[in-house]
Amino acid sequence: MNTSEWFIYQLKASGEGFVWAVEQVPVERQTSSPPKGFGEWSVARHIFHMLYYERELALPHMRHWLGSPQPPFDAYKEDEAWEKGAHSASIDHLLQEFQQTRAAQIALLPDFDEALWNEVRVSAWGEKSIRWIVSKTFQHTADHTNTVLCMALFW
Repeated sequence: MNTSEWFIYQLKASGEGFVWAVEQVPVERQTSSPPKGFGEWSVARHIFHMLYYERELALPHMRHWLGSPQPPFDAYKEDEAWEKGAHSASIDHLLQEFQQTRAAQIALLPDFDEALWNEVRVSAWGEKSIRWIVSKTFQHTADHTNTVLCMALFW
């Protein structure tokens, strides 16, 4: 299996795992602040964070490696976007947008060849390869899936 195929599988499975974890939290708790020990964010806020991170950072960087202009590094304004109205979006809407953004990333993966995976460029995280950036997306998904699933299991 080549790198693109491996990441296709991992991003698809981890994205589905994140959505599944959200669905395990009772609906009446998904927009509530959790008890101490689960962090400060509601499940809705975790979904928005995942969506915003992938839409505003991961996906633009992937497109840049494939020829689009370098994304601006100072445009990441997640807290502002949350406060400006994203906090009132439905869970279903946020999950749908997350899944669409994840699907857009997965659709780009076959376009990366083995040499491009390792090409280092300036990014929002410093000098990194696209392999590092997509690995970060995979790790980030696992981290938030764990947090949300802990809410489902222990809250």
